[in-house]
Amino acid sequence: MRRYAVAFLGFGNVAKALERLLQSRRSELAVRYGVSCQVTGVASRSLGWWADASGLTPTSPQSATRCYDIGDWLLTARPDVVFESIALDAHTGQPALDYLAETLRSGVHAVSANKGPVVYGYQRLNALADSHAKLYRFEAAVMDGAPVFSLVRRCIPLAGIHCVSGVFTSTATVVLEAVEHGGSIDDGIREAQALGIAESDPTYDVDGWDTAVKLCAVSNVILERALRPTGVRRTGIRDLDPTIIRAAHRDGHPYRLVGRVSVDHDAVDASVQPEQVPAGSALAVSGATLVTHYDAAVFPGGLTMTSFAPDLTTTAYGMFADFLECIGAT
Repeated sequence: MRRYAVAFLGFGNVAKALERLLQSRRSELAVRYGVSCQVTGVASRSLGWWADASGLTPTSPQSATRCYDIGDWLLTARPDVVFESIALDAHTGQPALDYLAETLRSGVHAVSANKGPVVYGYQRLNALADSHAKLYRFEAAVMDGAPVFSLVRRCIPLAGIHCVSGVFTSTATVVLEAVEHGGSIDDGIREAQALGIAESDPTYDVDGWDTAVKLCAVSNVILERALRPTGVRRTGIRDLDPTIIRAAHRDGHPYRLVGRVSVDHDAVDASVQPEQVPAGSALAVSGATLVTHYDAAVFPGGLTMTSFAPDLTTTAYGMFADFLECIGAT
């Protein structure tokens, strides 16, 4: 039985769901992979930095050793894998980017739910991972655990993908549906927050920043074209007239916030904007449902991946699946 030491960098709702998932799958991990897991580190703004290489309880780690920075924490926790899920910074990817770089330099696998570092440091982090024979994985960064990057990497390599589009933020959909049923933008934001699906700053979702960052991650990794959020044409849903939103819904062509990124030779084009979509189409999602559509040379009609009503466990599963890949690579 191989013991894997794991550490949580960020211990919010997603990390807690992941910790529960690891516990609930411990028998399968033992039988199928010959692996047991032990939490040796936890760090968050509210908890501080705590580590104990012999193990700790992440919800109450105060009996462990208090650390003071990422380097001290990694040395004390001695993890095999770090799970990073701190808050998104859509403009720099920091401090997660530096934390992940230090993790990989220390010879530790890095599994992240954070799209910021993918946008601002994917090439750097991937090179660090390769140089230390470790993995940097981030499946939960775009579609809450449904396969986006691993689908392309494992299942459709060299498929000639030239465009990726979809509905990448469930908050915007929940807000639009609230308006469709007579509410306001603020009513929809409160509903999304109650469901636990909104970013810590919901304006990122409503104003299109969250989708723009996800498009950049897709462009950098799948389309292999460098893209930053400032290069994405962005129109949010805040300025849509409520009466127009309701009329579009009644007419069977509801508004949804659609992101799209495409390549043509060396040129990359990306946009986020509210679009009217036909009822019944893949983009006419409801609630928390997310959808990603790939246009590729080998799929004349495209390939669509839909995740119906993902929740925190779905997002946690993306990190769990990445963890299994790390096990296989060790």
